[in-house]
Amino acid sequence: MIMSSSFKNPSSLMTKFAILSISLLLISSNSINGALPQIKNALDISQTQVETLSTISAVSVTIFVLFSNLVVNKLGMKRTIVVGLILAGIGGILPAFTNSYMAMLISRIIMGAGLGMYNSLAVTIINRVYEDNKSTEATLLGIRGSMEQIGQAVLTFIAGLLLNIGWRYSFIIYLAAFPIAILFAMFVPDVKTDVEKAESNTSERMNPVVYLWMLFAILINSNANAVSVRFPSLATTYFGDDFNASNYLAVIPLIAIISGFVFGSIFRRLGSKTLYLGITVLIISNLFISLSDGNFVFMLLGVFLSSVPGTWCLPYIFSILGRITPKSTQTFANSLIFVGCNLGLFMVPYILNVFQRISPSNDLSSPFLIYAIVLVVLMVIMFIGSRAKKNTNE
Repeated sequence: MIMSSSFKNPSSLMTKFAILSISLLLISSNSINGALPQIKNALDISQTQVETLSTISAVSVTIFVLFSNLVVNKLGMKRTIVVGLILAGIGGILPAFTNSYMAMLISRIIMGAGLGMYNSLAVTIINRVYEDNKSTEATLLGIRGSMEQIGQAVLTFIAGLLLNIGWRYSFIIYLAAFPIAILFAMFVPDVKTDVEKAESNTSERMNPVVYLWMLFAILINSNANAVSVRFPSLATTYFGDDFNASNYLAVIPLIAIISGFVFGSIFRRLGSKTLYLGITVLIISNLFISLSDGNFVFMLLGVFLSSVPGTWCLPYIFSILGRITPKSTQTFANSLIFVGCNLGLFMVPYILNVFQRISPSNDLSSPFLIYAIVLVVLMVIMFIGSRAKKNTNE
């Protein structure tokens, strides 16, 4: 039930914008990646340690995605979102005021907790406020995904501008959480929703294939984010330690926005082949980066291509979950894919470290050749499996 208020009119543009604006921060943890080389030098920490600053928030995001319903039961949906935004803002800006690596790590965890509190609610709030207007609901859900990419692009660009003053200033971008929280509190009506008790126990009836898709989400998201995390350090090998890679990083979400918009058209034409196309593009991206051999333009092509597969592979997964697992388990299945995405982000520094050790080269780009090999093997296995299933059905 929507709490009535003439000021909080669901049909108003301000209410719609306020609801959509909370998604601007959801994937902003990578927005400070351009500052990582300078942070590494300033704090005298290892490559893995500095990259963990970018990805550690994924741990707390994952935890709070799984338990956000418990918080909603205590605070209500609207208050949970506002509190999440405030936590994200506080945790986001704290690294600007400390020289302690541990303090920075804890602040990033706090930021992730805030984002995780309302991660899934960014979709649910649209479902609830516009449950009686399916056309508006569908339109806003489509725009919401683009808002994530727009937020990442804008915040990354601003962080890059602030980086010219000093690496600390890049974290000021998270001040954006506070006006968004105020806007949301002012213009969005409160909603009441009953959390279905069955949802907490749906894993017993869920198709176990969903767990395989979760592992796939971990791989795809870790690969895409590995490019974003490692690129600033790769760029410094070409242009020196003071090179600002933020402007290039800001292009990645812009390409993702475009590829996301064409997903529907590609999916209608290719069906299940969309997944293979996405994996193929990611393989090519990895090869471009790993084999660039001093050619910055060649490497840049690989970096930009890395933004495409996630916007094709992950929507494909969500589109088929309803067909492979019972409807009563779909919400939990969707949550597991989100968890996989966040685990993939968190594991990036450690996967890069392992791949670096097993690769034949010490070059910072060498892990991406291992990624490419793993994806080729995976695609072959998937193709053989699909052919075997087709023959069985015949």
